[in-house]
This record gives sequence, C-alpha cells and structure tokens, in this order.
Amino acid sequence: MRALLVALAIASYTFVLLPILIVVVTAFSASEFFAFPPKGLSLRWFEAFFASDSMRGAFARSLQIATISAVLATILGTMAALVIARRKGWIVNLVQSAFLAPLIFPAIVLGLSLLIFYKRIGGVPEFIGLIIAHSVLGLPFVVRSVTSSLLAVDPALEEAGQSLKASPVDVFRFVVMPLIWPGMLAGGIFAFILSLGELNTALFLTGPGVTTLPIEIFSYLQFQGGQLVIAAASAIQVFMIIAIVLVAERLIGLKRIVRSE
Repeated sequence: MRALLVALAIASYTFVLLPILIVVVTAFSASEFFAFPPKGLSLRWFEAFFASDSMRGAFARSLQIATISAVLATILGTMAALVIARRKGWIVNLVQSAFLAPLIFPAIVLGLSLLIFYKRIGGVPEFIGLIIAHSVLGLPFVVRSVTSSLLAVDPALEEAGQSLKASPVDVFRFVVMPLIWPGMLAGGIFAFILSLGELNTALFLTGPGVTTLPIEIFSYLQFQGGQLVIAAASAIQVFMIIAIVLVAERLIGLKRIVRSE
C-alpha cells in the first residue's frame, strides 16, 4: 500500500510539474518555433516580451490587480473568519457558505454574473470590476486559512485582553493578529497567485486597453509563432511565484504558512 501511495504521488507531481518545466525550458529556446528540447538557448523571447507594449502593460496591470485584490481579500476574509470561528448558529453557517461559494461555482459563472450586475447598476470601470472579481475569488482561501489559525487560538487570551479593558480593535491588534498572521499571510499569498493567473472572469470583465496578462496570453495563441513569447510570459509568472514562496520560506517557514499554525 505504501509503495502504491508513493507511486501515485510521483505520478501526480510528474503530471503537474513536467508540463510547467517544459514551458519554462522552451522559453529559453533560440529557434523560431516550439521545439523540445530546444536546439539552442537564448533570452530573445524574454526580450520580445518586455519589448511588447501590450504584454508589458498587461503584466504590470496584472500585478496591480493581484496586489490590491489580495489585500482586500485578506482584510475581508479575516473579518469573516473572526465571525465564523467565534460564533455559532445558522446565520454563521450561512455566512460561511457565502464566503466559500466561489470555490463551488465555476469562475466563468462568476464572471458572467458580475458582468450582468455591473451593467444593471450603470457600469463599473474595468479595472475596478476586475479587482472586485479577483477579491471575491480569493476570499475563500483567506477565510479557510485564517479560520484554521483562529481555531488554534485559545479564546481565553481574548477574554483576558477584554478583562483588562482593551477595546475589540486592540484585542485583535495586540493579541489575536500576532498569533494568526501566518494564516493571513498564507491566504493573501494564495489570493495573489490566483489573481495573477485568473482567466475565466477576466474574459467577461476586461475591455479595450484594460487587459490582464492571462488575457494577453490567450489572445497571442491566435497568432502563429507567438507561442514562444507566451512561454516566456508563463516562465516569468512561474519565476515570480517561486520567488514569493522562497521569500515566505525565508521569513517564517513554508510549513508554518501551509499549515496556518
């Protein structure tokens, strides 16, 4: 049984990581067309990526949206987790279900729903609309991560702070947050990464001059020879995610983030 589990784990990692590795290696290809393994190595496709105004602009816009939406998702998700972890009843269960709903419904349904909603209220600027959509998608990860951290905190610590006449804000700031911040950071990281690669909702909410990097990559697939520029764009995203994980590991430890302890 143990050998079977190890084999399944190896197969799973292979199917997940091997395609990513192929894309990253291909991004350094010196040829004009996709070929693996590449016949030569070059940085020409990374230069082409940064030389493209549309690609460069979409990349910067994706970073802005991912950063803002991750911060918003972390703030709102933490507030929701405080209610979910410390309260009971059908209303709390309803709130929890509402915040976790984006994990159940397809992102393309959310994108279409938000598009209709924005039109019904008179329209929302594309940039703001994308931030709202990506924040909603990142909320479940923050709620689950912070809730797990809160459940590991002894409520007596909060009661002790309240008995010393500390306000609820001070109790959270000086007692609770120092204990749950790894969970908050983990949720924020997941929300950022999700936003950086989100395509389905952006298909409905982007407009002329306001596109994200996944949308730009999707549009490049229609042009012959653009695949290697896309590979470079994908490799840059992979390198960025790896850098984020390494920084998080350096600061507090990856195991602590993943387990949200």
